[in-house]
Amino acid sequence: MKYAIIENGTVVNVVLADAQFALSNGWVECPDVVEIGWTYADGVFTVPVVVEPTAPPAPTKEQLMAELAALTAKIEALA
Repeated sequence: MKYAIIENGTVVNVVLADAQFALSNGWVECPDVVEIGWTYADGVFTVPVVVEPTAPPAPTKEQLMAELAALTAKIEALA
């Protein structure tokens, strides 16, 4: 049987074990689809929600021109 080792409501490991051994360790029987990172509450396993990172907005033409002016001033100061 497959069992989930749960800490603070989160599956931290999934193992195959004998029922008596698993239950004596407080492990919870789980479906095959359960993986590390799932949550467990009130007898229910829940897949974690994956939030896709978003890229920062592209700089505007005005921002790029300001950066160019600042870099040009630094280069001219070196000459």
